[in-house]
Amino acid sequence: MTVLCNLCGCQDFRDMGNRKNCICVKCGSYERTRVMKLFLDADGGFKGSSILHLAPERGLFTHLSQIAGEYVTGDIDLERYSHIPEIHKVDLCDTETFKNLGRFDLIIHSHVIEHVPCNYTAVLVNLHRLLNPGGIHMFAMPIYGSAFEEDLSELSESEKERRFGQFDHCRRFSAVDIDQTIGAIFDIPSTYNLADHFSESTLDNANIPEIARKGYSGHSIFRLPDVALRL
Repeated sequence: MTVLCNLCGCQDFRDMGNRKNCICVKCGSYERTRVMKLFLDADGGFKGSSILHLAPERGLFTHLSQIAGEYVTGDIDLERYSHIPEIHKVDLCDTETFKNLGRFDLIIHSHVIEHVPCNYTAVLVNLHRLLNPGGIHMFAMPIYGSAFEEDLSELSESEKERRFGQFDHCRRFSAVDIDQTIGAIFDIPSTYNLADHFSESTLDNANIPEIARKGYSGHSIFRLPDVALRL
């Protein structure tokens, strides 16, 4: 069996902490990034579509920029994106932001929501409302621990790392109460299982480990149609 990155075709992966062979050495894709690509392909690829990509990681940027009809990238920290010729400064805590972004067939972001120092519900709802009819909102976020936790006060970097796993995070989500957080905003499946969408060989070929296949976690991908909004 050939195992390769489904974004760039590379067959070499490196470790990250206790996660073995998880990061593509060429484009930097993670397990969740490659699952996003599987869902993009399953949804028809979005060729010629209007796409909003927040915090655009290298592998997905290369792919989406080649197939999109309109491709808008954005982040609040533009210095991180020297690989992108044009990227918009996007402050997700500023409601004016959402008036100027446009409308999209696909909105995609990975591990962004844990960073925004404001009401994450408002951010997700405002993003979702930018979808065109039939559009898809696709995202991932850290999910671990026994309960949702958030603190928007001025914590030290060390305290943020202790409580939320990284120095610039202000919240974490938990699979235990996911129905009371993300599930209160969107109509999401009660369980998460990639086997409902892809064959075992497809997941193997894209180097998706067993830990990322079943149960809500930081690897999980939320793929939500425009009608999924509960609010």
